[in-house]
Amino acid sequence: KQWYQRRVRGRFRPQFLDFTQKDSQEFTSFMLDALHEDLNRVLEKPHRQEEIDYTKLDYRVGGDRAWQQYKACNNSVIVDLFQGQFRSQTQCVRCKFTSTTYDTFMYLTVPIPSRGTVNLGTCIESFTQPEEIEWRCEKCKMMVKARKELTVWRLPTILVVILKRFSYSGMWRNKISTMVRFPLDNFSAEGHTAGWVSNEKERKNYRLFGVTNHTGTLEGGHYIGCTRNPVSGDWFTYDDHVIRPMKGAQALKKEAYLLFYTSLSEKEDRAALR
Repeated sequence: KQWYQRRVRGRFRPQFLDFTQKDSQEFTSFMLDALHEDLNRVLEKPHRQEEIDYTKLDYRVGGDRAWQQYKACNNSVIVDLFQGQFRSQTQCVRCKFTSTTYDTFMYLTVPIPSRGTVNLGTCIESFTQPEEIEWRCEKCKMMVKARKELTVWRLPTILVVILKRFSYSGMWRNKISTMVRFPLDNFSAEGHTAGWVSNEKERKNYRLFGVTNHTGTLEGGHYIGCTRNPVSGDWFTYDDHVIRPMKGAQALKKEAYLLFYTSLSEKEDRAALR
């Protein structure tokens, strides 16, 4: 059965055909993209779309128009559940002209900013920290220094967070084993309180339902999954074919690599299973 599944995956993505270690983040991305393409409700995509100047629009209007334009080509249950929206703003430090764009995302890939114990909120805020860049200002008509800021404008129903456990230094690739503390319940993401959410009307309260852990080294690592049953709330760990019950607190490990959060209530989760 495992070999058959590997052959099916390998037909669409050859790197998943053999028995060598693969990146679970790449596999998750591949599966979600493949499901989206197969389940896309848009059978005939528009040949041309209107170019929108978001600098002249109210943020809420601009975000909604960008989202609707995206869904004119991409409309599936994967988009409904897993995709959110970034807002990117670049401001010229010379004349203060600001360019605004919107892009969709399937997951947040966040850095681990220190070697000590950190919490998930700190990692996400580090991901959205403004940066100074060289940029050609449309108003100044020249290269200038600019401030670029990326924030979340639209929150997805299911939030997937990837912790950047792997760093690169020249030809070398290292694993970061820093402990990242993340909430099992009541992970609040609101425009009024979370600095990484720029839309004040966006607010979701997330509950953890799955974790992918990476143990070992880059040369000989191993993935172990943990999931929460949406009906009973019980936690289980999946180590290849071995499935064992576990306590939710045991999911809080320094090997955590992928985090899966849902904003659905337990009642909504149970209804979705019917």
